[in-house]
Amino acid sequence: MAKAEALNQALAHWRTGEGGDAMARGTVEWLFAWYREQARFKKNAAKTRSDYRRLMDMLAVFETKAGSPPLGKRMAAKVDASVADKLYAKLRLRGERQATYAMQVCRLVWTWAVRHHRVTGVKENPFAGMGLKSTSVKGNRATSRAEYDLYRATARKMGFQSMATAAALSFECCQRVWDAFGFADSDGQEHRGIEWAGYEPGKQIALVQSKTGNNVVLPLTIAVGGELVRLYPDLEDELERTPRTASVIVVEERSGEKYKERRMSSVHRAICEKAGLPKDMTFTGFRHGGITEVGSVSADVRPISGHATLDVTRIYNKATADKAREIAVARRAHIAALGGDLSENVSEHVE
Repeated sequence: MAKAEALNQALAHWRTGEGGDAMARGTVEWLFAWYREQARFKKNAAKTRSDYRRLMDMLAVFETKAGSPPLGKRMAAKVDASVADKLYAKLRLRGERQATYAMQVCRLVWTWAVRHHRVTGVKENPFAGMGLKSTSVKGNRATSRAEYDLYRATARKMGFQSMATAAALSFECCQRVWDAFGFADSDGQEHRGIEWAGYEPGKQIALVQSKTGNNVVLPLTIAVGGELVRLYPDLEDELERTPRTASVIVVEERSGEKYKERRMSSVHRAICEKAGLPKDMTFTGFRHGGITEVGSVSADVRPISGHATLDVTRIYNKATADKAREIAVARRAHIAALGGDLSENVSEHVE
């Protein structure tokens, strides 16, 4: 307990400069503070900046040797490869992932410091060439259509029609989570959500892809033999079940307002547990699943997802409503080839 209190006090002193122990120019703690003021650091997403700050705070008060001054008090220019290796070895006792991530952050800071050595006094990067590979967790896996169907059926049975509808907007329309729910993204910017005004039943649904600002218009039907065939029946069924109580489509049943991200995550996890779905099934996985499904029938997902580009070699394909319709038709055919309407068999899996 005493050691923890001492570390907390040291961290507070480092942040505020109080206690007669203000940071000295050229020290590691000074270098961290300097780096945080650089455009190089500020351009990162809010979550990335927060993660970097947390690691820098930890490293600034970290004792590489019992009884010795914390790392933050060392002169940054005198931190050599031997110190970096010892630091990594000691951090590994707390976990491989944290140790590797800390070394990666230090490498970024020292790389930038070397570039500006006249200001920082740092001429070598002791964290370069350590041969460490990223140990970050796996990305969001794509949710399958069978999982998507089971999720929606379970959400409805639990009284969360809003979650079933949001899942449909993400999976069928390939839209990002913050667009479906209208809450803040990773940079802290709040989005308006998908609005009822853009939905014309049996005709089309129009959205604005927030990250790129691109307009996305999805045709909902196509004429076949003089009859209209629905291209997104699951999406329209969920929208038909959803009460229109606000300008945005997805609102929480409990409050009548847009979801907060934490509340959404809590409800999502409860639905997955009730349905017996995998623990690693994230809400972002619905969008990935939809894009994966589109990718199986078309090389260009932009008419659905709203992406600005495919990649540097395929930037000249124009996204059009006709292309979106073609993709939707092929997608329905793909679903049929996999076994018809998969949602027909979902109810038997829900208690």
